Amino acid sequence: MSESDKNIVPKKQSLFPLSAEDIVDNALQNLDETQARKVTEKAADEIVRIAVEKRKAEHRTALAQDEMRNLIDNANLLDKSVADYKINSTFETASGTTNVEIRKAKMPNINVLAIIISVVILIILIIFLLKN
Repeated sequence: MSESDKNIVPKKQSLFPLSAEDIVDNALQNLDETQARKVTEKAADEIVRIAVEKRKAEHRTALAQDEMRNLIDNANLLDKSVADYKINSTFETASGTTNVEIRKAKMPNINVLAIIISVVILIILIIFLLKN
């Protein structure tokens, strides 16, 4: 083995690979008092930030659920009084934005449609018979 090859090989190698937690634990154990205080302060700030974000997300979700219930109630009212309608709504939830579209289009009465088709077929038959 040449001298340059010896420099490439790591001098100290563990039998077991280190995990991220092991590296963090090792780094935290080697902090002096001032460094440990700064890390603790930063960790506390991060915990507070995460707690605030969680509450904001819960609040957005609760508001979105209330708005969705109101939207459904409004659609039910429209069902009773209006033949055609379309509602588009957007809700900001904890996981992102939800877009909702509700629509109702009046379908033609099947009996009227059947009568119209029958009359058209009858007219076509009469025309066909008169030509022969």
